[in-house]
Amino acid sequence: MKIRLIALCCVLALLTAACGSRVKDDLGAADGAGSSSGGGSGATPTTAGGDGGGDATDANGFGTLANPCGPAESGTPAEPTAKDDGVSKDAIKIAVISDRAGTVKVPTISIEESMVAFTEWCNGFGGVNGRKLELTKIDSKLFSQLEATREACDDKVFAIVGSGSVTDNQGAQAMVDCKLIEVPAYTVTPDKGLSDRLVAPLPNPTYSYNTGPARYMKKQFPDAIKKAAIVHGNIEAVNIQAARVKEAYEKMGYTFIYDKQTDVIQESYASEAKAMKDAGVEYFTMISATSETAKMLRDMKTQGFEPKVIDLGQQFYDTDLLAEPGAEGAHVLLNTVPFEEASDSPALQAFLDAYEGSSAPNKPDPTSLGVQSFSAGLLFATALKAAGDDLTRDNVLAELKKIKEWDGGGLHYTTDPGDNAGSDCFMYDRVEGGKFVREFPTEAATFECDPDYPIELTGDYGKGASAAG
Repeated sequence: MKIRLIALCCVLALLTAACGSRVKDDLGAADGAGSSSGGGSGATPTTAGGDGGGDATDANGFGTLANPCGPAESGTPAEPTAKDDGVSKDAIKIAVISDRAGTVKVPTISIEESMVAFTEWCNGFGGVNGRKLELTKIDSKLFSQLEATREACDDKVFAIVGSGSVTDNQGAQAMVDCKLIEVPAYTVTPDKGLSDRLVAPLPNPTYSYNTGPARYMKKQFPDAIKKAAIVHGNIEAVNIQAARVKEAYEKMGYTFIYDKQTDVIQESYASEAKAMKDAGVEYFTMISATSETAKMLRDMKTQGFEPKVIDLGQQFYDTDLLAEPGAEGAHVLLNTVPFEEASDSPALQAFLDAYEGSSAPNKPDPTSLGVQSFSAGLLFATALKAAGDDLTRDNVLAELKKIKEWDGGGLHYTTDPGDNAGSDCFMYDRVEGGKFVREFPTEAATFECDPDYPIELTGDYGKGASAAG
């Protein structure tokens, strides 16, 4: 049980991809980065869903995205002019690798089920250019990602799609060595996120960091950020993420007066809560499992420690957080449209319809990561359609890298998958009355974005898997 919870902390440490902004002048410039200007130089709204692309989901479109799935133009699929393993005239084999939910609620919950929903949705329109998608589901079992990747290679699938594993560094080089391509739901480690045979719908490039959230909090709480605290479980992946956060936020003018590595699992965080209270901490963030962070918030409340800011990452958009009274008032980042706003997002409603209607057994409630997995399926299918009958992995990879603007039809903020570019968007929910309530920007199904938000990090955080080894 302890090992499995350690794994949870690993993945949660790196699920911090944030989303963009609407009006640059709303936030102002942070010290040493960006500038505030009026006129036409500010960022423009990014709206998920909206007009265009047909109905929420039909033969013409998925939200705002042209539907990449459908029959061959001639009505009958042609023999590929070129192909790799996993491709036939009528079908394309893909695999999804994820840590399946068992006795412990894993962070990757609903990824597999979302890919089942995607393949059934796509095949319902005829597949891609008339070729049905055949999905292999592989369990990476939290610590068996290398074995799972080798299974995909041995099974001769064409690509890994919609994937996400805690220890994705384990199989990163093996994926490249067997010449697979991958379109993941998310990545955790630099080994995977910087791999040269991978294109993600929501890139997580290690050396780029979205400072939009840091700038927003600086604008709202200029004094609190001078007395900041970061708490994180003492695991290598978590420590790397904490170092990235500190480097980026310090460049925005934050001063961390408390930086504590904790045990991965603790019975109590009372001593940490007291230490932060005694130090006068006013801004608090934590990188850990939701269960551990809930303990911390509970102990903070017991100690009478009420910082001005509790700032939590995307992984905490989790109903389990709402069960903790100490979470009241916490700010929570998101990079997909909140489920509470499905009525404002045709794409998100289409996802929920596909998810609910799929044949996946014992489906858990849909999750934000599941939305990202579905977006990965759409991205892969879009590149596959563009490749036509030249179905080599390298050709499809080349088509993926041509896609420089992507929001999954309105499922999430706009990204640049082809260039593996860091996000320039974000949005915040806030916990109010035991519910997630949109905080900023205020308009439903929108994100705050600005091209000045991503900054380059200079620390040594590792490198990606490559053909060079």
